[in-house]
Amino acid sequence: MDDGGQRHGRAALIDAAERLIATQGPAVSLRQVVTEAGQRNSAAIRYHFGTRDELIAAVIDERQKIFEPLRLERLAALEAMATPTPHGLLEALLGPVFEYQRVNPNSYHARFMEKVRDYPGIELVGRPDWAATTLIVGRLTAIAPESGVDRSIRIRGLITIVFALLADLERQDRQSPELRIAAENAILDMVLGVVSTFSTQDS
Repeated sequence: MDDGGQRHGRAALIDAAERLIATQGPAVSLRQVVTEAGQRNSAAIRYHFGTRDELIAAVIDERQKIFEPLRLERLAALEAMATPTPHGLLEALLGPVFEYQRVNPNSYHARFMEKVRDYPGIELVGRPDWAATTLIVGRLTAIAPESGVDRSIRIRGLITIVFALLADLERQDRQSPELRIAAENAILDMVLGVVSTFSTQDS
C-alpha cells in the first residue's frame, strides 16, 4: 500500500472509530470499526495504531490538530487587545468547535469526547502539546477567587459540562443559522454561569 493509501486507511479508521464510539461507547468491537472503515485487513487497527487505547488517543489528537491552532489565534487576539474576559476566553475555547460542527453537520466529535473523557489513560488537562487549550482552561478556572474546592475538581466539572453541552448541540437537528447561533450563545452563557459559581459554592 502506498503512502496515500495508508493515510486514507488511517483516516477512515479514525472517522469510523469516532462515529461508533460516539454511539456505542469505547468498548465497541474493533472488528466493527475495521468493517465500518471499509478495510479488508482485520489487523488494520493494530497496523496503524497498535491498541484500542492508542486508537482512541489518535482520534482525540486528530481533531485537536484542527482546534488547537484556532484557539491559539483567538487567544493571541484577545491578549493583544486587553485583559481577556471570561466570555472572550470561553469563545476562544468553544468557537473552533462550533465552527467545526457547522462545517461538518454529521460530526460525532463532541459525542465521542463525551464518551471517552473518563477513559483510562486519556489525559485532557495540562497537556504540553495543547498549549492554547491548557492556558484557556487554566485562566477560566482561575478567574474566581479560591473557594476551598480543589482546582482539579473545578476543571473536571468544567470539562464535564462543556462536553455534555457540545454533545447535545451536535445531536440536534440542523436548524436555521439564527437558531444555531442562539444555541451556541446559550451554551456560552451556561458555561459562564458555572464558572461564576466556582467562588460561591462553598461560601
